[in-house]
Amino acid sequence: MLRASPQTLQSPQSAATAITGDTLDVGRKIRLTAILLGCASLAFFLWRISDPPLFLYDEPQYVLSAKALLAEAPNPNPEAPPLGKLIVAVGMKAFGDNPLGWRSMSALFGALTLVGVFLLAQILLRDYSLALTAALLTLLNNFVFVMSRVAMMDIFLVTFLIWGLLAYTAVLTLDNFSNTKRRAVLALSGAAFGFACACKWNGVDTLGVAFAIGVVILLRGGRTSGESDEIARCAGRLRRVGAAWFVLCLTVVPIVAYSVTYWPLCRSLHRPFEPRELLAMNMYIWHFHRSVQGNPAITSAWYSWPLQIAPQRALLYLVGNWSIMFGGLAALAFCASRLRTSLPEALVVLLYVGNLLQWAVTPQRCQYYYYYFPAAVFLTLAIPVALHRLPTRVFGVRLSLLCLLPATCCFLFCYPHMTNLQAPFDCALGCWT
Repeated sequence: MLRASPQTLQSPQSAATAITGDTLDVGRKIRLTAILLGCASLAFFLWRISDPPLFLYDEPQYVLSAKALLAEAPNPNPEAPPLGKLIVAVGMKAFGDNPLGWRSMSALFGALTLVGVFLLAQILLRDYSLALTAALLTLLNNFVFVMSRVAMMDIFLVTFLIWGLLAYTAVLTLDNFSNTKRRAVLALSGAAFGFACACKWNGVDTLGVAFAIGVVILLRGGRTSGESDEIARCAGRLRRVGAAWFVLCLTVVPIVAYSVTYWPLCRSLHRPFEPRELLAMNMYIWHFHRSVQGNPAITSAWYSWPLQIAPQRALLYLVGNWSIMFGGLAALAFCASRLRTSLPEALVVLLYVGNLLQWAVTPQRCQYYYYYFPAAVFLTLAIPVALHRLPTRVFGVRLSLLCLLPATCCFLFCYPHMTNLQAPFDCALGCWT
């Protein structure tokens, strides 16, 4: 007589308990990994962060503005929104007017960027190993490392963008949300996008892409026979939020979040915090960036950035990790084939294209290579998204490992210069020609 195994006789209640237990274990693993990634990357970014002890690139503009905020003195940098300078001021308040104070918050936000990319990839792909690959590639792509060690606004911009996208993607993809919670998370997403714009205005490009994707999902998801089940499910979740609430969270909430960041600045300057004052400050920013000439010796055209191989020497030899930058372009081309049927591919392709092509229409005469930073992060994310559709192994070797090995070699070659190591360590792995 055949006898059923204990697993076969398991009751529905015990099976549900087992599934819940597995889910809790996975969630605990993800949380622990996120914490470890954050702590390890923060320590990595902080090592030798005070070297060089002098100002780098555009640091004087933002550090002097942060000092003015702390001293309630006139703002020497009115041509930029205030939030990033407020964040720099927090680091200076904690650690003093020194290189550690100037750059400490950049290191913290760099670590938060890494954690955000890990969680975003986990939500999009539901694959722990690929999410970890995304985080490691982000660490190795050179942009995050360099921008996490200078007192400039770009790392704050990218951190808020990544966490805004994380909340936005959670609304579209996760099922374990009540309707109230889903609406609250979408509002947090809008606030994060607003804070990104309060660091640098080009945060509006990612916000625009997110808004456009949501509108398309609402209009098309599940209404035509050609739509995928994935897009239809995203549309269902978004409809439960409500079209009006979606528009409110990605239009009004970002504007409110952006405007609130001006309150400390107005208080510091002893000026009224009112719409007319905010409009005047922002009109000045607009006119300044339309007329500024910049330094022709270090500017470069936006269309040259994806293929750039020479470092920006004045900014810690910044250049995108060649393995990741060119491999990411190939991954992006692969993702483009599933643009209309899969949310992960649509996100990485449209976010990269939006953050790059916006410089073709932005009315700013001077453009610098480090403006490629947001697009480069989405280019990095395209690699694990593409790997998700490919076999896990080739000839017994994990494809993710094959991507990480050359990226690590390129990073190590650049590392001595990015950390300002002196002879003989500056050329330990080879010198720049």
